[in-house]
Amino acid sequence: MKRFFDELGEPYSFWYSLHHGKPVLVECPKCASPASITDNESIEMQCSHCFYSQTYQIDYDYTASGVCTFCERWFNESVTDKGQHHHKNVHIRCPYCQTTNQVPLNKKTSNRYSLGFEIRDGKDPLFQLNLYLLTHYRGKLIWALNHEHLNYLIDYISADLRVKPSVYIKRHASYRLPKYMKDAKNRDGIVKALHKLQHKYEHTHSMV
Repeated sequence: MKRFFDELGEPYSFWYSLHHGKPVLVECPKCASPASITDNESIEMQCSHCFYSQTYQIDYDYTASGVCTFCERWFNESVTDKGQHHHKNVHIRCPYCQTTNQVPLNKKTSNRYSLGFEIRDGKDPLFQLNLYLLTHYRGKLIWALNHEHLNYLIDYISADLRVKPSVYIKRHASYRLPKYMKDAKNRDGIVKALHKLQHKYEHTHSMV
């Protein structure tokens, strides 16, 4: 009997992969070769075959907060003046007494770019490109973000016994897998489909 111990957390989510230096593979819109989405100083999609690339522009919210030097009340105000967005500290009026204060500028990604954005219909949530490791089984989508994710899926789904890492922690690596991928009756067919994706990946990288 093949036993598999699942991993804690959601290490194969789109955002976790990007923020931990693991590229997400998508299909290049120009040549259909594998392209990588990475998150370094900016989120970029780049094809290693035709060198086509795109940069994703993230919106930010800017605020300034601190304790007023005159009335000694704490405030947190939005900074809409784009000319101040490039400074570490900004001058802003206290909303209570109108005294001008110099306080640190806070920069955060807008709520619309929250970690809730995940894969939908086999497309990445930013560039809306098809994942490169994408196939179907009986009309249902099967996909992997990258080779590491693909290996995890093969090991998890082919296991006869799947052991959760903790009975107290609900979130684990297989948490968001659809039921049809976990059903024993579909195991052989899905593992076969995943192996085809693995051959696709290996064939592509053997030509690089």
